[in-house]
Amino acid sequence: MPDWNGMNEATPYLWTGGAGILGRLMFHARQVQMGKRKPLTWALLFDLPVALAMGWIVYGACVWLDLEPQPTVSAAIAASYLGPYSLDRLFIAWAERLHSGKPTTN
Repeated sequence: MPDWNGMNEATPYLWTGGAGILGRLMFHARQVQMGKRKPLTWALLFDLPVALAMGWIVYGACVWLDLEPQPTVSAAIAASYLGPYSLDRLFIAWAERLHSGKPTTN
């Protein structure tokens, strides 16, 4: 992984965790605009662990893909906005498409 501005080892986790929080705040704001959530609720507080986890999961994937810091932060924001359910649905669709037409063995 490239150097993140010569900072210590915690910096990538701070950037991607913060990006995860930003992505979940964007999701929450959209839910408020659609009338599905109130601006300040317990749901917002419970979204924080999801936001951090999504940011750090994306950081791990980006380290594996050897991406630069800028796309890593952008990917963390996008993944947190989509959330775990949306990413799970995308993975299921990809897996079904990958295995469509192939016979299964029992």
